[in-house]
Amino acid sequence: MRMRLPAARPTAVTVLTLLTSAVVAPSAHSADHDYTVTLTSSTATTDYDHRTVDLTGTLTRPDGAPAADTPVQLEQSVLFKTWNPWGDPIDSTEWETRGLGTVRTDAKGRFSLEDVPADRWDSRPSPYLSPRHEVRFRAMYDTDPADGQMAFADTAVRVEPVASSLTYQVSKLIVRPGDALTVKGKVTWPAGHGPVTGTRVFLRQYFENEYNAQTTTDAAGNFTIRTKVREDDREFVVFSAPKDYYLTGVTKDLPVMNIAP
Repeated sequence: MRMRLPAARPTAVTVLTLLTSAVVAPSAHSADHDYTVTLTSSTATTDYDHRTVDLTGTLTRPDGAPAADTPVQLEQSVLFKTWNPWGDPIDSTEWETRGLGTVRTDAKGRFSLEDVPADRWDSRPSPYLSPRHEVRFRAMYDTDPADGQMAFADTAVRVEPVASSLTYQVSKLIVRPGDALTVKGKVTWPAGHGPVTGTRVFLRQYFENEYNAQTTTDAAGNFTIRTKVREDDREFVVFSAPKDYYLTGVTKDLPVMNIAP
């Protein structure tokens, strides 16, 4: 499985024991990948009001015996969809990944971590705009990152987000290069699911650009985007990108036509 690691520094969960000394090495005849790791989440689905999971797993030696008092690394990834207008066979997923730290197995090779947030951890909005609403966890046993061998197991949690809505008005339906285009609208979601103020709204005008024309909503969810039409603008799409991973964004194709030759 291909994973993309962000530049942000890993954040350790405070209840974990962080690894500060040399890990326990396996016997010389046993590579890391000959060990067996299992990982299970306490639930397969989370929602707006229930965002934490308990993780449990086991680590077994190549001979089938439990690997007692052995460090297991845990990490978490929040998944986003890639906007890919070209249809290339590229990885269709973006990852925000952090390390959760290290836990140690008990005498029976078992490990656990409770109340892990199945959510984004960064207070800043994500650079990725289309959540897949899926959180993945990975448990790894790796004594030597340089040897290319490790034992690992994954488990995934599906996020059930709260639906939002977006309404809009456009200043023109027919445009030419150089025309000013204004899109006004409103983003809303059910009360009790956080403030709508500051929600990012984007206007995509060209198939390789979705970041240039953007704004944020006010306290009532209202927004205004003003842009200048270019000759190559052949699509006009407005969409919202809520900061909260447990809220959906909305995409609307605008009935705007560029009649440039």
